[in-house]
Parts: sequence; structure tokens; C-alpha cells
Amino acid sequence: MFLFSLKKCISHIFYPSGLVFLLLVLIFFYVILDKRRGRRRVLLFAVIIIYYLSSTPFLPYFLLKHLEARYKVPSKEKIESAKAIVVLTAKVFSNPSLSLEERFSRESLVRLLKGIELKKEFPQKPLVIVGGNYLSKDKKGANYFKEFAEKFGCNATAIDYPLDTITSAKAIKYWLQQHNATNETFLLVTSAYHLPRSLYIFKHFGLKPIPYPTNFDYKLCDTPFSFFDLLPDPYYLMLTDLAVHEYLGLTFYKIKFFLEKHL
Repeated sequence: MFLFSLKKCISHIFYPSGLVFLLLVLIFFYVILDKRRGRRRVLLFAVIIIYYLSSTPFLPYFLLKHLEARYKVPSKEKIESAKAIVVLTAKVFSNPSLSLEERFSRESLVRLLKGIELKKEFPQKPLVIVGGNYLSKDKKGANYFKEFAEKFGCNATAIDYPLDTITSAKAIKYWLQQHNATNETFLLVTSAYHLPRSLYIFKHFGLKPIPYPTNFDYKLCDTPFSFFDLLPDPYYLMLTDLAVHEYLGLTFYKIKFFLEKHL
């Protein structure tokens, strides 16, 4: 057990996150031992603290739970009242050598599988998948999701051109207008952390989404405590970046819509 733990510790050190943290600590002690004092010590200390907290499970857990605990899976009555099932895409890989299944990130796959599950349970509800891929020349994103859904016998409508949440909201509003359902509710299936921002934007355009959260990332940080939780891990760093991105995005749109309304 000791050798196993030692091996895990050494491997963490050579992760990019662990290596950067180790180098920062060494630089920090070098600066501390230097006789010259200045703001650089404070800045370096701040960098180490921010990096360390971001790459261990505690900070991402706090940030993500605050976002993800706001909405629960809707009741069956609410699901039955919805006009359609709308799935927002996440990251799609555009390399042409990839198979269909290899194109989806974990987050994308979780969202899509939930959409397929709902479509199977309520086959009368149209399944609409929204979101393009800015890394691809043809911007194809949602159509890959559609192809995958059709493998499971689920028909779907794919809308590829939106590259962000606000454009996706506009696309769904247009789709509802085309189907004379502007005032109807619909299930909005996306990652739990993404729901506060997406709901805020969709409601801004007069839409009536019913939040359907998937992919609760804060639960990935909520594991039985072990010594390895104290070691920097690039996965937690990614989750922290994810949470900060959402807070920044939500703040941006609140300011944007406020200025549009009052100027």
C-alpha cells in the first residue's frame, strides 16, 4: 500500500498541474529567502494559493454546487406538459478521422443520452438538438448528435448554426414560432452548471423553458476524503475553470441585458 501511494504521489507531481505547482513553490521559497522584499512575494503567494485551491476538489465543489443545486429534475407532470425536448450541445471534436462515438465529450454524451431517454419515454415530443462546432469548417455539431440519436431509433431535429447559448435561444424561439408553439413550455436539457445562465438567456427572449439538469459535476468532487485530495489534479483545475466561465458568462449577460434595457 505504501508503494502504491508513493507511486500515485510521484505521478501527480509529473502531471502538468502538479509540476507547475511544485515549481511555483520552489520559486516562492527562493523569493522568501532572498533578502529583497517587495510586491512580488505577495503576488507569488497569491498565484500559489489560487492555483492550489483550483486544482484540488474543495474550491470547484463549492463553486459548482452553488450553480448546480438551484434546479432539480422536474416532476413527471411538468415533463408531460412540455411541448418539446431541447438538448443543448457541448464540446464536439471535429477531427475527420474520428468515429461518430468518439466525437463527443463526456458532457455532450450525458446530455444527449438524457435527451434520447426522454424521447423514448415520450415519443410524441419532438427532440430538438441545438448547437454548432466553431472548430469545424462546416460548423457541424448538432447533426452528429442527431446521427447518434437515430442509431437508437430516435428522430431528431438538428440546428447547427448557433455557436453560443444566446444564439441557441434565438434559434429555439424561431423553431417554436414555425410550429405555432411560442407560448408553449419545453424541456431544456443541459448540464446542471449551465442551467442558470441558459435559463436566464432563454427567459430573456420570452421563452418558457422547463429546466432539466444533467451531468452534476460537483458530485465528482464530493468523494470520501483521502490524502490524494490534497494533491493538485488537472481534472479539478478544469472543473474550476468551468465554474468560473459560467459565473463570468452569467455576469456578462446580466450587464448586457441591463444596459440594453436602460440605454
